[in-house]
Amino acid sequence: MRARAARPVAYAHRRKIHVNYAARTMRWGGVIILLFVIYHILDLTTGHLNPQGDKANPYGNVVADFAPERWYVTLFYTLAIVTLGFHLRHGAFSAFRSLGQQTPKGERRARAAALVFAVALCAGYLVVPFAVLTGLVA
Repeated sequence: MRARAARPVAYAHRRKIHVNYAARTMRWGGVIILLFVIYHILDLTTGHLNPQGDKANPYGNVVADFAPERWYVTLFYTLAIVTLGFHLRHGAFSAFRSLGQQTPKGERRARAAALVFAVALCAGYLVVPFAVLTGLVA
């Protein structure tokens, strides 16, 4: 009661606006992507975290990195790429909206184009780790 008497005017609260999942998780997605970029550079570029770590043999580095016994690396890579996909889908949709896709039909097209772009990019980046993990590439 003393606290209420000390501040008789209530705090102003902002209403939450309806946003989609990607917009709500942009900050954490950015953190995951930053950690992934750092790991990726240390692993496949400099070779410090790679089990083989031979700069002259990038194919061997990739095969050693995504080997079945290192499934956790593939899991982290997949998480990071899916996060990147969410991030890019939201960014591409926002870019299309900024370029004038404001009508309901244009918005549906922008959403579809952003989704196709993000899925294609994710699939392209995940083909290699899963090919190594499943033994298609050795």
